[in-house]
Amino acid sequence: MSKYRNTELIDELIIHCAATPNGKNFTIADIDDWHKERGFQRSAAFVGVSDYTYKHVGYHIVIDLYGNIQNGRKFDETGAHARGHNSRAIGICLIGTDKFTIEQWDTLKYFVESVLNRFPDIKIIGHNEISNKICPGFNVQKWFMGGMKPAYNGVA
Repeated sequence: MSKYRNTELIDELIIHCAATPNGKNFTIADIDDWHKERGFQRSAAFVGVSDYTYKHVGYHIVIDLYGNIQNGRKFDETGAHARGHNSRAIGICLIGTDKFTIEQWDTLKYFVESVLNRFPDIKIIGHNEISNKICPGFNVQKWFMGGMKPAYNGVA
């Protein structure tokens, strides 16, 4: 089976958290190491293309504590972040568990808006809506319907 996918079939954006201590910065390199331990493997065709250098990360985008977007997988690459949904979803991960910085909230809103511009009919959901997880630590529907304002005060 090809790892390439038709981006026209993407119909979900799934928001995750890294389940890391709130306020402690981790990077996509850390997540790449964790996903390597879990046996995730990206297709060699995608690794090393532009700034998509990580070999194992399952998410398409990671947002660190400073609001920086770190690229994991390209949109035309199937993710490894939500069983049963990967073939049609974009996966985004916020560093932390349930309290996020203002910079993370701002970047998340910006990213979701840009995805909606490209995929106007995409469904925005939390990982906890399709699995038995607390991830991403907030109610995505309430956040999205409330104008994408910070769901919590966050961390300093």
